[in-house]
Amino acid sequence: MKTQLFTQRQSFKPLAFIGVLMVVLFTFNSAYGQTKTTETTLNERTVKGVISDEKGPLDGVNVVHEASRNGTVTNEKGEFTFPVKLKTGDVLLISYLGFETQKVKIEEGTTFIEIVLTEDLIEMIGALDSGKPYKSKRKKN
Repeated sequence: MKTQLFTQRQSFKPLAFIGVLMVVLFTFNSAYGQTKTTETTLNERTVKGVISDEKGPLDGVNVVHEASRNGTVTNEKGEFTFPVKLKTGDVLLISYLGFETQKVKIEEGTTFIEIVLTEDLIEMIGALDSGKPYKSKRKKN
């Protein structure tokens, strides 16, 4: 009976050593992975802003990140909060129908943007010829 207990204890030691080794390896590996992500987030920031024209705030203005095409729109007060954190050097495109599109480059420490859009002249090419009465293209029988 003593010989059976001795052989079971001998086979248990290598298995316990491998288990402890695996726990130690996984613990240090995850801690190393977490420190790398905090270094990259130091340069990123949430950007908010207000967009208006000379009459007041504009509702529904498109605010798009130029490189990734992520974006948002302004609310009825002309306010927006960009959904993705931005880095220094990123460019936002501000566009609204009837107004000139503006590019805003994110500078060091930029967290709030205030923009006043200017109206854009939209030309219609050609004019309707209202002097002619409507003519049907159907052939008369």
